Amino acid sequence: MRLLILLMLLFSWHVQAADAGLGRLFSTPSDRINLDRLRQTKKEIVPQKVETPTTHTMLPAVAPNAVEVQGYVKRSDGKKGTVWVNRQAVQEGTKNDEVTVGHLPTQQNRIPIQINATGKVLSLKAGQTYDPESNRVREIRYSVQGDSGTIGNAD
Repeated sequence: MRLLILLMLLFSWHVQAADAGLGRLFSTPSDRINLDRLRQTKKEIVPQKVETPTTHTMLPAVAPNAVEVQGYVKRSDGKKGTVWVNRQAVQEGTKNDEVTVGHLPTQQNRIPIQINATGKVLSLKAGQTYDPESNRVREIRYSVQGDSGTIGNAD
């Protein structure tokens, strides 16, 4: 009898834990069809125009401390992809205050980026950062709290 009660409690806890989680992203084929339909009908995001000052004393563009590419998404539907540069999403072929992102090549994993302040053109991969002071590109290493930097089993 105790085993039956224990199993019932365990089952009810499992059901509650499943309800609390996110569950599946697409639970049915109809959900996927609806998402594809929304994607096809959604209008492309157009970057907002930046207003220029009307006075003749324009400040020069300031070069960023570093240009860091966190990642990118190439779209298979022919629409513009997105690149995350310095923790900001920038659509390909557009610019923000610091950089201009070129068109993402289809067969390569390098992203053409131009620094607006200097005009310097870079070709960076996701996970790389460019340091203008040293004029060097280096790999980004993200660490997690408690990460020792070694791979293997913790005994």
